[in-house]
Amino acid sequence: MEALTHQDMSHTFITRLGRAIWPHLKSGKQPRHVPTVFDASWIGSLPLPLKAGAQPVALIDGLDFHREQDEKVVTAAYQARPRTRAYESVNVHSDGWVSAASLHLAGLLRRHVVCTLYESRAGDRTLGAHDDEWLGVIVQMHGAKRWELWPERTGAGHEVLTRAGDVLVLPQGVTHAVSTPEYSVHLVFAVTDERIGLQRPAC
Repeated sequence: MEALTHQDMSHTFITRLGRAIWPHLKSGKQPRHVPTVFDASWIGSLPLPLKAGAQPVALIDGLDFHREQDEKVVTAAYQARPRTRAYESVNVHSDGWVSAASLHLAGLLRRHVVCTLYESRAGDRTLGAHDDEWLGVIVQMHGAKRWELWPERTGAGHEVLTRAGDVLVLPQGVTHAVSTPEYSVHLVFAVTDERIGLQRPAC
């Protein structure tokens, strides 16, 4: 069987993702968990830039972002204090399917999209409770992530567990905190308020 190209992977990914998230994009402040958008074995087979080098890495601990580009330095810093790894702006620094998918999603939504890849092991330190200034489209690639969500600032929170293949649509301004029950890799497509032109990229 002929190997899939990055464009093939991107096209399949965005086709499934677009169908899953489209009904939930105007859901106000309500997060939407859409389970099993992707087959876990298929999504787990997609290559990811999980190594420092040309791709900068931030080790996250609360408001502290320790940024490095050398894999040996990242590994040593992680061993000294286990923290979630954030591979920032992979839509720019990676030339693989993630970059193409980010462009396709931007064309679909007509908004600028920035993609970050998060890698955590059970018990890794995280950012803590916070809210973001963008709409987050979150795709669980491997393992599982636990999300505590507070759609209303004064209301009770509720918990969502995303597993490989699940999607979480997280509206702008929703307070959330994450924890890692097992090894986890997820993508966050941050959809900004900044509009782009009306052309859609060819698939």
